[in-house]
Amino acid sequence: MISLSATSYDPSGAIIIHARFVNEYQAERRGSITATLDGGVAVYDTGYSISDKTLTARVKNPTKAMLDTLNYLVAYYGQVILSYSKGVFLAVLSFALNIDTVTINCRLISRLDG
Repeated sequence: MISLSATSYDPSGAIIIHARFVNEYQAERRGSITATLDGGVAVYDTGYSISDKTLTARVKNPTKAMLDTLNYLVAYYGQVILSYSKGVFLAVLSFALNIDTVTINCRLISRLDG
């Protein structure tokens, strides 16, 4: 279950979605790997940050009310509060409808529960 809500009190700015993120077990570290002239590599590692993760959920046959609420949250809030099985986060929300499936993307900004 995924809960999205506005960052301030707004009765129109909340939704519970009965879905799971398809990529919640995904992580990577910040940095880069550059090939060197001697055939090796130079590794630049700046660590891990929660803000490097974008979570994706897909909902088949979404209701018009769900699409309207998602559109409202994107239009009026630059960041939303995301709650799901792994915790509570501040996130940037985006979504796209393709035929009969809505894809919801939540770019994590910071953790709010820890």
